[in-house]
Amino acid sequence: MKFEKLHIKNFRNFKDVTVDLSNKNVVFGMNDVGKTNFLYAIRFLFDKQMRKNGFTDTDFYQNDTSNQIQITVKLDLSDYEESTDTKKLVAKAKDARTSEQLNSFYIRINSEYLESEGYGEPLLYWGSDLDNLQEIPSRGISFTLDSLFKVVYVTPLIELNSIFNKNKKALFDESRENDSDKQIMDDIKGLTTDLNNKIGAMSVIQGFQTDITEEYKTFKNEKINVEVKSEMAIRGFYSDLIPYIKRDGDENYYPTSGDGRKKILSYSILNYITKKEHEDKIVIYLIEEPENSLHRSMQIALSKQLFKKDNYKYFFMSTHSPELLYEMEDNRLIRIHSKDKIVCDSYLYNIEDLYRNVKRKLNKDMASAVFSNKVLLVEGPSERVLFEKILDEIYPEYELDGGFILEVGGIYFSKYVETLSALGITVLVKTDNDLKKKKGSENEYELLGINRCLKLMGEKELNNITVEVSSDMSKKEKERILTTRKKELFTQNQEIVQSLIDNKIYLSEVDLENDLSIIIGSDFDYDIVKYLQESKLFNMAEFINSLDEELCRSVFDSAEFRCLRDMVSDE
Repeated sequence: MKFEKLHIKNFRNFKDVTVDLSNKNVVFGMNDVGKTNFLYAIRFLFDKQMRKNGFTDTDFYQNDTSNQIQITVKLDLSDYEESTDTKKLVAKAKDARTSEQLNSFYIRINSEYLESEGYGEPLLYWGSDLDNLQEIPSRGISFTLDSLFKVVYVTPLIELNSIFNKNKKALFDESRENDSDKQIMDDIKGLTTDLNNKIGAMSVIQGFQTDITEEYKTFKNEKINVEVKSEMAIRGFYSDLIPYIKRDGDENYYPTSGDGRKKILSYSILNYITKKEHEDKIVIYLIEEPENSLHRSMQIALSKQLFKKDNYKYFFMSTHSPELLYEMEDNRLIRIHSKDKIVCDSYLYNIEDLYRNVKRKLNKDMASAVFSNKVLLVEGPSERVLFEKILDEIYPEYELDGGFILEVGGIYFSKYVETLSALGITVLVKTDNDLKKKKGSENEYELLGINRCLKLMGEKELNNITVEVSSDMSKKEKERILTTRKKELFTQNQEIVQSLIDNKIYLSEVDLENDLSIIIGSDFDYDIVKYLQESKLFNMAEFINSLDEELCRSVFDSAEFRCLRDMVSDE
């Protein structure tokens, strides 16, 4: 069973959106844009507890109760032969599936507002024909669907004691006690009786009991006595149980203090309960901003659980944390954003073989970028530190406004552009006009920089060129000839260069260092191109210390660095 698509209509702040899904979904966006409402749409579909009170007027888009709420999920059942979950659903749905569309299945909830009742009654339908869905059989507030699915909703404020106490009956099922357990229970009852006798024998306890009994009788003179007892004796020893942590090699017990440790233990209990109590159901986890109270290392640990373990087979998680995406692979990224109305963009993020050896770096960088509105991709760290310096001087609010500078390495531009663009994020690219000598050739060169840009636009790449250099030339002479050839290519292909700019791809005439030299080279008494190319990152870090606001402004306003202006513009 695979989640394929979700359609939300007239529900809360969603007027009419359709978003592609997978079985593992990450939902992100700015605050108050609708991430929680997105999760609640799924809860209304699959969670009986959410549905039991119906829809209120505030559940209708802009409180307009004249329009019907409709939430529909599309499932792919083409894995029937391999998937136990698919077989469970097919067995329950029975004749709601048609032979013409066996691989697609829809579940829908509708609601019209009943003025006389003051709420919207949830009505559930399913089937393989979207235009002729069948009403799901129900009994009271329960539908056949509820015997099939279990929703585990995890709030940001998940609380250990609450979860532990709420699930004690399931955690410690007395019906599973064996004869040995029953004997131990009898022994405990005897011990608790002895315990209470000893407590009652204490003078401080006896004095309190006498005094409080007399105080009570001043209000109501009854033939009673107030006695103090251990809860264990009255309610059973299970009522007193609380979890402690015992470190290996340490005989002491430590309370589960610390919000992070409590949260991890809470997740562990939820996983345990789900396996124990709901193994016969299809479990859907809805996890809201789990990063709250979790240290970075614990967020990464949770990321491994979510994306690499079988516990979380189906989940929808909202988050603001890049660390929770460190292990993402073959999952759906869903970005919720708004201009005039809420928009949902999604992208199926997977790690292709080309990127396997840099998965950690790719995920780390991508996870940082997806939370932005505009991302400027640069080749390396020297570009990044320079651009950060200039923007800190000229437009220090750029990150607050959703801007982000990301160094990716030239060969990885395409994956970032593909993913970020699909999520509705504006992507800008600044890259060098590189030439690369063809292997095994003396004078044949690939137009690496230009073709990199053309490839990003899906355009045909240019043919290789010949550059007259010889093996007996000095390195300096070769560099001079190659630099001259790059400038010629840049001039000869101005139509392409302009087309690139129109697509927010900014090609240097030669490279970053030469761009800088054109704009502010005369302000220095040394060759800044040579200096910056000798030890790129170290020298760039030194160089930016000499850039004042005036020099930064010159760079920012130049044609060569238009990418900076376009990143902070409102367009």
